[in-house]
Amino acid sequence: MKYFTWDKFKDDIIAVTTTREVGNIAFQLTDANHEEVAENRRGLCQDLGIDTAHLIMTHQSHSDVSKEVTIKDLGKGENAFEGVDADALYTTERGIALGCFHADCVPLFVYIPKIPLVGIIHAGYPGTLKHITRKTIETLKEKYHVAGSDIFVHIGPARQYLSFVVDEVDKQKIFDAKCENSYRYNGEKGFFDAPFSNINDLIDAGVPYTNIDSCEIDTCDDPNCYSAWKKEKSHGRMGSIILLK
Repeated sequence: MKYFTWDKFKDDIIAVTTTREVGNIAFQLTDANHEEVAENRRGLCQDLGIDTAHLIMTHQSHSDVSKEVTIKDLGKGENAFEGVDADALYTTERGIALGCFHADCVPLFVYIPKIPLVGIIHAGYPGTLKHITRKTIETLKEKYHVAGSDIFVHIGPARQYLSFVVDEVDKQKIFDAKCENSYRYNGEKGFFDAPFSNINDLIDAGVPYTNIDSCEIDTCDDPNCYSAWKKEKSHGRMGSIILLK
């Protein structure tokens, strides 16, 4: 299979996560073959029905920064890891595909039909503890004067908590970040539920639980996914992409 898809609003948006069949789409990996990545991106853009310059990716750094993307950003990161300096992107312009790179990190697709607006959030472990999801939703609510009930979110493939064992040092980080509701303990090991932590952020930001859904695919187990945690020889990065039709 080439893509995991969010089909709830398929008449209005395209929202996909690439798989191993599409191949690595990240230039930033140290041993990435540049031409192979470029070819994989061309195939992706062909499937999306856009020019490669219209695929705008995050120049991500596990931050809590969100930025608006416009036509002025076309071409950023087209041939290198030089996209928009943020871990969350959003746009109201049609035909611009927003994307983030990930293996086990949590990708969140955002759609606000009322505007309309689409967004993508890259919530890695550091970004989750920085509450990038809550901060991004709060920014959108304030900037566009919408309510949480106007916002719909889908959580794509990510590392699920049974694959996310944490030690005492990470446990303290989780509690210090006030993410303790996402810490799990089975009497022997501690686990971190990163997707659930981001769901908590969405609810804290006013998004109703009924407006949130998740594919619940574990990137550490699913053969269609890349997993950085497993440190496989055949590695790469998937892309989660969203655009207004």
